[in-house]
Amino acid sequence: MKAVNYFGVGHLEVIDLPKPIPSEGEVLVKVLYCGICGTDVHAYKMPGIFAGELIPGHEAVGIVEAVGTGVDCVKIGDRVAVGPPGDCGHCYSCNTGHPNTCENAFPNTLGIGPGTQGAYAEYVISHFPKNELFLIPEGVCFEQAVLFDVLGVGLHAVRRSELRAGDNVVVTGCGSIGLSILQFAKMAGARNLIAFDPIASRRELALKAGADYALDPGNAADIELAKQICHGEGGAAVAFEAAGHPSSVQTCIDLVMSNGQVMLVGSDGRPFELITAALGPFEYDLKFSFTYTKDEIRMLFDLIRLGKLDVAIYSIQKAALEDAVQKVEGLAAGEIDVARILLIPNEGADSN
Repeated sequence: MKAVNYFGVGHLEVIDLPKPIPSEGEVLVKVLYCGICGTDVHAYKMPGIFAGELIPGHEAVGIVEAVGTGVDCVKIGDRVAVGPPGDCGHCYSCNTGHPNTCENAFPNTLGIGPGTQGAYAEYVISHFPKNELFLIPEGVCFEQAVLFDVLGVGLHAVRRSELRAGDNVVVTGCGSIGLSILQFAKMAGARNLIAFDPIASRRELALKAGADYALDPGNAADIELAKQICHGEGGAAVAFEAAGHPSSVQTCIDLVMSNGQVMLVGSDGRPFELITAALGPFEYDLKFSFTYTKDEIRMLFDLIRLGKLDVAIYSIQKAALEDAVQKVEGLAAGEIDVARILLIPNEGADSN
């Protein structure tokens, strides 16, 4: 079978591998779509994200082709999503209701853990099917389901926040994650939903996602407008940082009210200067949000099935598996701006 191997920073290659065979407790999935995640792009650009050689791909959907003995959670022909969280079920986080922060998650997650074979391939083996495979319900197509990672991160961030119906809310960064936060914040009852992004096309998408205002963080008048919208309360009750940039964090802090909450959702390797003497008197609540839980994947599938979550706003570009290297390079260089590029490892397969 064809697969794309990561050999190190800036080095991806299409290779040939034997088609895997599931052992006891394992499941073989024929991959129909696999999203190119921002994590994959960051790993291509900079060291320290992937620990070594592997086959990337942790946002996949496909069809169960074979099951090993002892598997009772799925059957041949089932439509499934394949991806994180790769929680172990044994550590403190898993046993206290926080499986998304499992201490063993990254090593166990396909396409992220060292030496794993992810879904940049025609087939992928699920070693922990009860944790990694999610049945796609009737009424949800593969092209919708493959966005589970994008949507799951936004859903988890809003559920983890202190957002209450009637609150003013700011979201900085209107890429795919920011758009999903906007959708779920709207669903949760945000009063004035204020989005910020320096790119005009993304601001237009923010309005489609439910934002009441879509503003430019580099425009002083837009910053002042946001403050006026929240006049009388001193700022937004909750500000979601979804750009993964120090300046975006600062925008959130500037626009949140005293005792308000800044939800740090975006990931970035650059340092942010935190001056406690300047921030402490306002008692800001700085809170991190990371990935999502299995229950939240099931929730968002139901929301799509019930017509309560619109995924049509997410721009999609499809590409053959052989074009994966070119597409990752384009994303890394900032030459491609879409919510997700979907790799199609098995051209011509049923994608309904």
